[in-house]
Amino acid sequence: MTTSSIARAYIGAVSTHDLAPLETLLDDSLDALFAGGHLDKAGWIAALQRLLPVLVRNDIREVFVDGDRACVVYGFVTDTPVGAVTCVELLTVSEGQITSIELLLDRVAFAPVNAALADR
Repeated sequence: MTTSSIARAYIGAVSTHDLAPLETLLDDSLDALFAGGHLDKAGWIAALQRLLPVLVRNDIREVFVDGDRACVVYGFVTDTPVGAVTCVELLTVSEGQITSIELLLDRVAFAPVNAALADR
């Protein structure tokens, strides 16, 4: 698989709420960075599972690739009043697996999503 197809498969799996493919798409040594904190593979998958109750789908807008690095820009479409929140994930792929993820988003725009999750 190419870096682009791996990135798309990862975002797509989350979009369809099918996290099973993440077991092979994410390297066991995954380092995921979000909001200044680092998560390992199990922690990242757990964080994604917590988001699924509000996630309708991910709408990929662009995928940029430079060698083993991919930048995925997508709309994290929710069933909350905020609707879609633009997210960017910077991924590093090695030997067919994602070894690092950095998630960038506007935390103020995402706040209503977190509030809805807390209410559910």
